Amino acid sequence: MFLIVGYVIILASALGTYALHGSLLALWVPTEYVAIIGLTIGYFVASNDIKIIKATVGAVPGIFKGSKYNKAYYIDALAMLFEILGKVRKEGLMSIEGDIENPDASPIFSKYPNLVR
Repeated sequence: MFLIVGYVIILASALGTYALHGSLLALWVPTEYVAIIGLTIGYFVASNDIKIIKATVGAVPGIFKGSKYNKAYYIDALAMLFEILGKVRKEGLMSIEGDIENPDASPIFSKYPNLVR
């Protein structure tokens, strides 16, 4: 979401500057845009192998998706950390060894299945 908002701010700033100091028609040069985009794509293809090009094209849709790290995720992470550190404080550092070695059987980690993957 912030990506789109940022692009709108950049576009508004650029267009506003041209509108105040000159003509917006100075920005309309379609052949320059074709050259810039073509040169950028050509340079990218020439400088990378097919594996990286496929990975990049596959990652483009992920730019517009929301992050999996939201407020609820961070609250769960802090709550789990609070429980682990509380256990360390009360029972000692070695008390969490069983939790760390086998998180599937741990009563602390089982409360937070989104964090343990």
